[in-house]
Amino acid sequence: MDTQLAKFLQIGIIVEDVEESIKNYEKLGIGPWRVSPLDSNEFPDFTLNGKRERLQTIMAFCNCWGFEIELIQPISDSPYKSWLEEHGPGMHHIAVITRDDFGKVIEEHKKLTGRDPWLWCKDPEIGMEFAYLDLHKETGLFLEVYNEEKTGGLDANFKVS
Repeated sequence: MDTQLAKFLQIGIIVEDVEESIKNYEKLGIGPWRVSPLDSNEFPDFTLNGKRERLQTIMAFCNCWGFEIELIQPISDSPYKSWLEEHGPGMHHIAVITRDDFGKVIEEHKKLTGRDPWLWCKDPEIGMEFAYLDLHKETGLFLEVYNEEKTGGLDANFKVS
């Protein structure tokens, strides 16, 4: 991939229990955390990999050391839940801003790997679009990228209040 990364935003970690994970992080001095359930039914135009599917998670966010830690507890059947069942809890992705157009980054990923994004979520009403590029074989993790062409809606850090 010729895509250049412009900014590191986040480490994403899939966990079995957000509240328990937060307690463990706080024992290490990492906090405070913002916890929010996410239910895609609250976003009328939300699609998951091009389909209108329900995605339910409990998410927690902590800003520290100049980036964000995101904890994701899958609730509904989803790619997140399947990943947790297959791999167990652990680091899942890093989120970045790219210098290139979102569509170009997706296209380059497909050329390089032959794979579609592992997960591609979009809601045009609120201007949210992000994808996880499956670079497990190449880098050991997923790379989360955002569509910076959006207007309004959630910012690229995808903080749910």
